[in-house]
Amino acid sequence: MPVEANIVEILKKNKIAYEVVEHEPVYTNPAMAEALGVGESETVKSLVLMTKEKKMVVLVLPGDKKVEWKKAAAGIGTKKVSFAKPEMVLEKVGCEVGCVPPFGSLTPLPIFMDPDLTKKDVVYFNPGKHDKSFKIKAWDLKKVAKPKFI
Repeated sequence: MPVEANIVEILKKNKIAYEVVEHEPVYTNPAMAEALGVGESETVKSLVLMTKEKKMVVLVLPGDKKVEWKKAAAGIGTKKVSFAKPEMVLEKVGCEVGCVPPFGSLTPLPIFMDPDLTKKDVVYFNPGKHDKSFKIKAWDLKKVAKPKFI
């Protein structure tokens, strides 16, 4: 089942209201925010990282934040993290880098999230496609992503 269909199923199963917004293909959070007409901090950045131990994890941040590598590694419980190779992300998650959704239940990968995301009213994330975004309440993202906060 495509990533987007899985997300819709998860949202419906959890009775989470969502809105689908179609836009031109975007590959960065600034471009996504511009296409949606929202602040970059309301977009979700889902980064697939590789730990020193060769385990893949997803780090979910507000779109306006950069990875603080040492803090991320410490929060994940490793000495070092780096970006996973794009072909590994496609194989493991089922979509390209740049549109990875922030849901742990879609992949076998653990989700680590910046708690600042839950302070927003709503957030926007890509559902495995570059030309769509889903809008949901930030609290619902926390509920469905089941992250560890770092």
